[in-house]
Amino acid sequence: MKRNYLVIYGALLIFLLSASGTWAHMFWLSVNQEHPKAGEPVQVEIGFGHKFPQGEGIKAERLGPVRVWAGDGREVALKTIATGRYELIPPAAGVYLVSAQVVPGFVTRTREGMKLGNKKGVPDANHCFHFDMAAKTLLTVGKAKKGFDRKTKTVLEIVPLVNPGSLKAGASLPIKVLFQGKPLRGAAVKVTYDGWSDPKNPFAVTGKTDAKGEFRVNVNKPGRWLIIASHKTPYPNQEECDENMYSASLTFTAR
Repeated sequence: MKRNYLVIYGALLIFLLSASGTWAHMFWLSVNQEHPKAGEPVQVEIGFGHKFPQGEGIKAERLGPVRVWAGDGREVALKTIATGRYELIPPAAGVYLVSAQVVPGFVTRTREGMKLGNKKGVPDANHCFHFDMAAKTLLTVGKAKKGFDRKTKTVLEIVPLVNPGSLKAGASLPIKVLFQGKPLRGAAVKVTYDGWSDPKNPFAVTGKTDAKGEFRVNVNKPGRWLIIASHKTPYPNQEECDENMYSASLTFTAR
């Protein structure tokens, strides 16, 4: 049973990271409100699946750190309710950054299908990917205006250039994609929202960042939005694996 789970999960990760996967799995963060009052509980949930915003759940052993920073840079405690579900009580006004990661790992293609592990540990290895995935969202407590561009320092990251919490339908959200802390030109960007209904394509918009690592999202609908950036690099030891595959997401709600 465990072996079957590892094979299936490896296949899901390949679809998640593959630019050619039609129904790619996605990793994101959801909150039940983005404009709470100080001291008011906020529910935080991990999203994983191919249909935003309905997630399929994620196994505890695959989930990395989930952290929250207040506007002054201090880390705020999260209460764990269940795997992938948390409660946050913001103590004061400010813009709060919530971040989550998947435990990085290897997936290798073989004649029998996808398997977790690198080429040295998997018989009949054909092609290997090392995956690194991160997600973030923001909360605005009170009338705070600073802190929305705070960085989590994950390898790949989406940084909003205006506060997403202030957006209304009809506006646009400029973003910058960072790789190892520097603007990334040509990063693949995919965008979808709650209510997008094309059965053949889970993304409403696709594109690439410009020379400054920037991309502009036209927010033409109210509701929950998801932005995903991805990037590939050669793995340094080709005998062990072939590619690094990075994915980062940002979620927000337009009013």
